[in-house]
Amino acid sequence: MSQLSRILSEPAWQGLGAIIALTGILMTLRWDFLRSRRRPPPPVEQRAEYFDLTDETQEREYYKKLAASIRNAKETVYRVGRGFHHERNSPIYRALLQAEEAALVNNVEIVRIQVGGVVAASWAEGYARLLEKYPEQFRMVADFEYTGHSDIAVVDPRGRNPLVNLLFESREPGRFGPVGRAKIGFIVRDTNAAGDLHHLLVEQARKSQALTPQGIRDLSRTYVYFGWGVHMASRKMAQDAPGSQRLGVAILRRWERNITAMIDRPADRTTIVETGDADDWFDGVAYEMSWWEKERLTRLERRAYEEVPVTIEINGRPVDAFTFVPLPSAASRRELQSGSWIDLVKEGALENDMVRLLTDLRQAGVPFDPPPPAPL
Repeated sequence: MSQLSRILSEPAWQGLGAIIALTGILMTLRWDFLRSRRRPPPPVEQRAEYFDLTDETQEREYYKKLAASIRNAKETVYRVGRGFHHERNSPIYRALLQAEEAALVNNVEIVRIQVGGVVAASWAEGYARLLEKYPEQFRMVADFEYTGHSDIAVVDPRGRNPLVNLLFESREPGRFGPVGRAKIGFIVRDTNAAGDLHHLLVEQARKSQALTPQGIRDLSRTYVYFGWGVHMASRKMAQDAPGSQRLGVAILRRWERNITAMIDRPADRTTIVETGDADDWFDGVAYEMSWWEKERLTRLERRAYEEVPVTIEINGRPVDAFTFVPLPSAASRRELQSGSWIDLVKEGALENDMVRLLTDLRQAGVPFDPPPPAPL
């Protein structure tokens, strides 16, 4: 049990919510399975199977059984996961795609809940084609609230032989933030567990954003974001787009940033404007991110901002990017207070040594605390 306990104690499991409550059931089932190895096997089929996915042989066996359970489905399959990030895993996910298409041919309903990250291009293409080919039976949605690192599959939850597949991952550093590495897999034959999970996943899918074939293909793309306000601060980006990758300070030419308007309110329409004048420019911070992070950021900003395409310069090189421009607002002027949005602007300017912006902020009357005394 030591490996399972270590993995479940990692911060990655803190966001699993109601789903992780099933862990207790699974631990009990695994204990029963381990005890069964010390006595002659029962004549009935095991209710739970455990796979150490760090072992290549067990990993292949787990995915083989997962594919078989999907291929042999009779009514419904619900899946939750991040997908495969690397083309080197194509033998595994192509087998799963083939199993899902076989189930769709037999009129099985399949719902996939995508929960983040950049995926391999051929993985995205495979699912986009499934949606184009079987639009009545296959659905794929994006859930931007799920923060756990696990894959879930529920097969025929209302049938005579329901199956639950759970894959637990560890959280490891990746190019666009933490990524999962498969550690433990379970295959559980339990009517109650399947029914409870199915109920949760139906509700999760209902609240999620439906993906189009092009939306699925976009899961393999990356984007460059130009942050010019609070998103210059890495602390704020870690909160709003945790998987983004900082590229460095960037310049937006033929645009102007109005410091007075920025101080006036957090989303003043005149804070940044496109002037077309070659002498106008201001700096910000560029980040590379997945479609997932871009959509998450857009959902957070859409009440007060609109997305616009821009061309920025990073180390003198032009780069296509996007940024957010404030929408018209009727909000009245606010007094600057400690902890306000302007503190994040200051933090980002200080963090990135943006001398011109720091000068403009000081000249506009933004207070700066004195630097802390040097250590003795």
